[in-house]
Amino acid sequence: MTDEIDLVARERPDVAPYSLAAKAAVRRRLTDPAKRPVRPRPRPYLFLAGGTALLAAAGVTAVITSPAEPEPRPVAVSAGVVSLPKVSNMSAEEVLGKAARAVTDLSLRDDQFVKVSSQTMYEADVVGEDKKQSRYLYRTKRTIWLSADGTRDGALKVEHLEPRAYPGWPIPPEAYQRKGTEWMRLPACNSVRYTAYTNLKKLPTDPEEMRAYLYGRPRGDNPPDTGAWTAVGDLLRETYVPAPQRKALFNAAATIPGVTVDESVEDAAGRTGIGVGRVSGGVRQEIIFGPSSYELLGERGIVVDEKEAKAPVGSLVASTAQLEVTADDTAPKVDDPAAGCD
Repeated sequence: MTDEIDLVARERPDVAPYSLAAKAAVRRRLTDPAKRPVRPRPRPYLFLAGGTALLAAAGVTAVITSPAEPEPRPVAVSAGVVSLPKVSNMSAEEVLGKAARAVTDLSLRDDQFVKVSSQTMYEADVVGEDKKQSRYLYRTKRTIWLSADGTRDGALKVEHLEPRAYPGWPIPPEAYQRKGTEWMRLPACNSVRYTAYTNLKKLPTDPEEMRAYLYGRPRGDNPPDTGAWTAVGDLLRETYVPAPQRKALFNAAATIPGVTVDESVEDAAGRTGIGVGRVSGGVRQEIIFGPSSYELLGERGIVVDEKEAKAPVGSLVASTAQLEVTADDTAPKVDDPAAGCD
């Protein structure tokens, strides 16, 4: 993929990886000259959005949480050197198989919205006014509402958090230009319908067919296995895959070569879980599951090859947490004249 907002390839020039619906809204912002000095530029990480829950005052009909897991600690994840992953005796097939068996469903109605609240930290590259390139860690809290059938406008709330230093780089002044809270309207266009719950229900429920689907997704210059693992994250990020398809997704993910298990990793909320991941671009890209519930907790990226990743070994260069997903009857109405369909 060569989309400038896409997460898959390293040389994309604009924002951190989010859902297709969110990308459509962000792309409109990127065409506004007043908002272009800071240009977040994601590395090839595949992470789920996640974060603290902000329940709507009305209309919440169902909630997916991980009650058996420890409550999140109010910590801010920063870049630093953490313990390197220790490959577990547990297999990816075992962990992802348990995750597949643990899936639940929101049972959304077509007229409802999927709501995901998020906290994320990703690498961003900046090209300053002096044309020099710098790097930092871009942090946000996010809440997104997506129409279940893709026919209703959704909404995205982004709270810009204090940036963190990328290992070995000072925080550039441009990193502080994005601040405050921003609302975007997500119009009911093709980019919204693509990730709609009703559309995701059409994905394969057979693991072998799901595997073929993952390997058939566009992957740019990435090797097939890297592309397939990226596709797993893409299907889980800021949306809700129905239980039968999610079960097939986890079972198919277990067959991707190079996927191993680390039994003790932390998400962005400070919860300890089981990391299932593989290495790409010198970074181990992990999806984190609860140690007892096997519910999805979040993701992280940790450097394992300094030369390839251009950061010290053990550096935490990406981290997210997903704390709650809800079915909501309504989405906030956002006054966003710039929003529209391409």
